[in-house]
Amino acid sequence: METENGAHIVPISNQSRQVQQFASDEGEDLSAQPQKGLNLAPLLRTFQRKAIIIIGIVGLVGAAAVWQIKGGKRTYQGDFRMLVEPVTTEARIADPSALANREGGVPNREFFSLDYATQLEILQSPQMLSTIAKQVRKRYPEFTEELLKKGLVVLRLGNNMLDQTKILEVRFIGQDPQLVELVLQETKKKYLKYSLDERKTRIGEGVNFIEDQLPGLNKRVNSLKSELQVIQQQQKLTNPQEQGTQLIEQVQDIETSDLETQRILQEQKTLYANLQKQLDFTPEEAIAASALSEEPQYKELLAKVKEVEGQIAVERARFKSANPLVEALERKRSNLVALLDQQTQRILGQNLAGARANSKVQNFQNSIRIGLIKQLVDTANQIQVLEARSQAIIQTRNDLNRKAREFPAVARRYNELQQQLEIAARTRDQLLTQRETLRVQAAQSQVPWEIISEPTIPRDPKGNLIPVASKNKNKFVMAALGGLLLALGTAIILEKLRGIFYCADDLKDAVDAPLLGVIPLDKSAKKFSYASLASAYDAVEDKGGNNKNASQFIEAFDSLYTNIRFLSSNRPIVSIAVGSATLGEGKSMLALNLAHVAALAGQRVLLVDANLHDPNLHLMLDLPNFKGLSNLLDDRLDPSEIIQRSPLADNLFVLTSGVPLPGTARRLASAQMQYLMDELNALFDLVIYDTPPLAESKDANFLAARTNGILMVVAIRKTKQSAVKQVLGQLENFGIPCLGVVANHVGTSRVRKVAKPATTIVGDKGDKGEKNEYLNFSPTPPAMRKFAPKKE
Repeated sequence: METENGAHIVPISNQSRQVQQFASDEGEDLSAQPQKGLNLAPLLRTFQRKAIIIIGIVGLVGAAAVWQIKGGKRTYQGDFRMLVEPVTTEARIADPSALANREGGVPNREFFSLDYATQLEILQSPQMLSTIAKQVRKRYPEFTEELLKKGLVVLRLGNNMLDQTKILEVRFIGQDPQLVELVLQETKKKYLKYSLDERKTRIGEGVNFIEDQLPGLNKRVNSLKSELQVIQQQQKLTNPQEQGTQLIEQVQDIETSDLETQRILQEQKTLYANLQKQLDFTPEEAIAASALSEEPQYKELLAKVKEVEGQIAVERARFKSANPLVEALERKRSNLVALLDQQTQRILGQNLAGARANSKVQNFQNSIRIGLIKQLVDTANQIQVLEARSQAIIQTRNDLNRKAREFPAVARRYNELQQQLEIAARTRDQLLTQRETLRVQAAQSQVPWEIISEPTIPRDPKGNLIPVASKNKNKFVMAALGGLLLALGTAIILEKLRGIFYCADDLKDAVDAPLLGVIPLDKSAKKFSYASLASAYDAVEDKGGNNKNASQFIEAFDSLYTNIRFLSSNRPIVSIAVGSATLGEGKSMLALNLAHVAALAGQRVLLVDANLHDPNLHLMLDLPNFKGLSNLLDDRLDPSEIIQRSPLADNLFVLTSGVPLPGTARRLASAQMQYLMDELNALFDLVIYDTPPLAESKDANFLAARTNGILMVVAIRKTKQSAVKQVLGQLENFGIPCLGVVANHVGTSRVRKVAKPATTIVGDKGDKGEKNEYLNFSPTPPAMRKFAPKKE
């Protein structure tokens, strides 16, 4: 049953301060770890694991490429050549355009030069190809413009500027040689026709195109000019670079002025604080005290009051307090005090009524204090002036900073508009120049081109057509590379879909916490139903057993214990929470074996089964579980009555979970649990807590926050990476230190088999008479229940 006193939750923040202090003792350099660079090791491990899949995909793609290459058809290429410019002096002189334009002599070569790049584009334009394809379809209806575009090549002969010729070569590649010859013949006819009359039409269309583009360019140039003008008017921007420099100087000046004002203001505030400390007045009180001290009637009344008070003191020394003379003097003093209050009210007025709360205000102020009061008032006024100036400077600085923030965007926009305007204007000028050039060419270039090589397909000496050399080798290489990329991508996708840790290196690369140990699968476990050190030691002693595997298992836990022991150089680790992200990762086995190693090392160790949802340690050790941690939290029993000695080692003790009751798990966050943990830390050198899975239960967070840290157990080839990262992020958010992670090679299911039969007992606290099963209800021998000597 939970009690009100035991149910108080202890905030984790208090424990977080302790564990954070423990973590800070490890050295400040932990926060300055070097950043990790590009790590290709996970990808290499992925490719190694998926080698069969990668090889299979590459093999399939390569086989498909080979099949396609073998099933391909032969292709043939034909060509013809055209001379497009006059080459001899006689031809240049006889050219009609030369006769119409030259003033005598032989025209130079530049006079007849073509824009070959433009000419080649025109010859391969869609409209030109469409006309040729239309003629070919009269004999080959299935022929399309796409086939023509794919197979037709028009180029200028010559490899460089020195050996470039005035000859255009036209090539076509196809699988049908007759089709190739037909396409070349139709292309020759179309190009010759183009040289005679269609060239003028094309030039005219080019001129019309330029005419269509010019209005838009003119409009854009005018728009850019208008936008530049608007920016210049709004921002008063003429020279962005110069104005930007001026703006920076203004910001620097205002910053300097602000610093100077703040310095003077700080000096005045310091002076004001010293004056106020000396006078013990506020400015209002100082003004009131000064006014009262300089009023003659007030000083006269104050002197009379002091005189009467002196007489009263004298008379009281002579007579008793009930003497008529003393009473008369008391009445006189009361009247004078009333008059003094009236005078004070008249002098101070309603606005300074609050100053009368200070009794020192009504005291007489000498000339020195009057001077200090004046200096206090002047300093207060100066502070107000400086604060007002500071506010004005801050406002000015904010305005300048705003302008400074906005100015780069404005300047950048201004420069962009300038560049766009220059580009638009230059483009317009180029189009105008090109238009004039096209008009001249349309009027003068009328000489047809000359065919110097008829369309033909190469043949061997026997007259057989020669096919084009195959590029099958390149195709195969490209297919192999594509298959390799596909295989690698598939391997990565499959790895991501599973999202588990395949080896300890995967875990080490995926999390920031240090990898403290790698526990191999103990194949020699015989005596126990779980992978234990005891079974490993038995296997080592048994010469016929798997000694190597058992030795590796023992060395793994020795290494894990050593790494944990030397994590902190300043203080020993006295309590550890062993947890995992999900169920069945072997954390209970690891916690037990770690405790066993620590006990063998001479430490007095307590293993606590804090997994109140699904306890497991009592089954592993074959211990009774009638009373345990839940009873200590609910009934506040003496731990010595419940803690049992483990049969594995004399100084290894076990606190089982006990019979879990409804709500007991929430008690892990109670003050009673905090008190119990402190008591256990005082009794034992090392306390190890087996916690429930962190992804399924939040109770372990309260428990782990009160230890030196949590040890995360991750099952290799089973645990999802997302679950582990989520739990580690949760620990970081809660401020719970993670000592490190342990890669555990556990099986696919938890081992729950017990050697001895179970005894069934009806629990008196179960709901509706449910039965609770315990293993080995027989009492533990007295020798096992005794404690080892307490920790000194």
